[in-house]
Amino acid sequence: MSLAIIKDTVQQVATAITAALELETEIVNENLMIIGGTGRYREKIGAYEESGDTDSHFVYAECLKSGQEYINFTPENDPFYDAKEGELAEICYPIKVDGRVLGLIGLIAFTEEQRSAMIGKTLALRTFLQSMADLIAGKYIVSQSNEKLMNTVSSLLSTHDDSVPFEGILGDSPTMKTVKSRAFHVASGNSTILLTGESGTGKDLLARSIHRESPRRDEPFVSVNCAAIPEMLLESELFGYEKGAFTGASREGKLGKFQLADGGTLFLDEIGDMPLHLQVKLLSCIQNRQVDPIGASHPVDVDVRIIAATNKDLEALVRANQFREDLYFRLNVIPISIPPLRERREDISVLTDNIIKKFDGIMGRHIDSVSPEAMEKLLSYPWPGNVRELENAIEYAMNMEESDTITLRSLPEKLLRGRSPKSSAGGTLRERMDDAERDIIAESLARNGTSLAGKRRAADELGISESTLYRRIRTLGI
Repeated sequence: MSLAIIKDTVQQVATAITAALELETEIVNENLMIIGGTGRYREKIGAYEESGDTDSHFVYAECLKSGQEYINFTPENDPFYDAKEGELAEICYPIKVDGRVLGLIGLIAFTEEQRSAMIGKTLALRTFLQSMADLIAGKYIVSQSNEKLMNTVSSLLSTHDDSVPFEGILGDSPTMKTVKSRAFHVASGNSTILLTGESGTGKDLLARSIHRESPRRDEPFVSVNCAAIPEMLLESELFGYEKGAFTGASREGKLGKFQLADGGTLFLDEIGDMPLHLQVKLLSCIQNRQVDPIGASHPVDVDVRIIAATNKDLEALVRANQFREDLYFRLNVIPISIPPLRERREDISVLTDNIIKKFDGIMGRHIDSVSPEAMEKLLSYPWPGNVRELENAIEYAMNMEESDTITLRSLPEKLLRGRSPKSSAGGTLRERMDDAERDIIAESLARNGTSLAGKRRAADELGISESTLYRRIRTLGI
């Protein structure tokens, strides 16, 4: 967190110091950015002193590193004092919180009269600056505590803690064991993770489990679906905005998801749907660990771990110039691919049992088992919607079933229509073609979603118009 979170207070303190002492005041943060000032420094707010080089040997950089005050009544004799404004004297005092230097207060003289006053009242000015530094530090601590509380509350209101330990992610197939083992191994780190897999494979659940097993487990887990938020709103959702940043903006401003996730994990779902112009801003945010809220004059430091997810081929999007290559490499530090359900059919039985137990409590039903014929149908169906589609099918069957065993007759019609790869399909050529087309469209919708945007993507993927897609959906009874 930077002093920028109390920039209004910082400016008020700068104004008060100048009003009391009739000396110009400059306040910089730990990155040497001017965040408060009077006179000529007020116009430079947002600019950087000493070119922002905190590793240099100039005065402010050294004060930040040492945490010591600086007093100079003849700056022209100090080779490391860059007197670009014609400064004649300065007293600089550090702003500290728990031993960490968050910034500096500079009291500057520009006339001989001011310099003489500083020389004659040095002790009193040092004491006064110490009090002002302590005031700013106190305001910072209170504001930081309030923001942490607001972040936690906002996170609780906007997200649900559906995280489960890795052993709660069901599946004993070799591929799922590999996925869980790899995810558990990297959870303790801080590197960016890219989860890939078809819709409904459980990318969100795996992301929450990684967060739960990480050192950030007690901090917020914030999830953003980049495809579900309109493009015009996505920037403000991610990065936030300052009060009055644009027409209709909240008077209090708004914290973005990056700030809400500060200290924790930010899950960027459907990252492949992020607009190109926001990809640039996201890349800068990840690289610099700072966000630029809309309307802000300076960036805000954030500490988040990024877990991104997509059901798209990002490499193909990069080749098509629809996704930035540099952002792809920044996100793809640790890739984890979740296999579709049709490639791990041995997991269907245990998943089905777990889903039945889940809905038994919700629906007040008591289902004991699944008949062999119904289980054979579950095992042979291709599951284009993966685990999510399986859960929907079991919920449907439990609503339809009158006995305590799920039977073939209670399964959704689309499962009963589905052809097992090992069976020879009957029917006329038209019926077989309709079955094949139905499966292709259903699989595309499962990947892209059934929202308006999802259907638009499915139509593009299938090479047909949206009106044709809607007509075939109605005709085929999808």
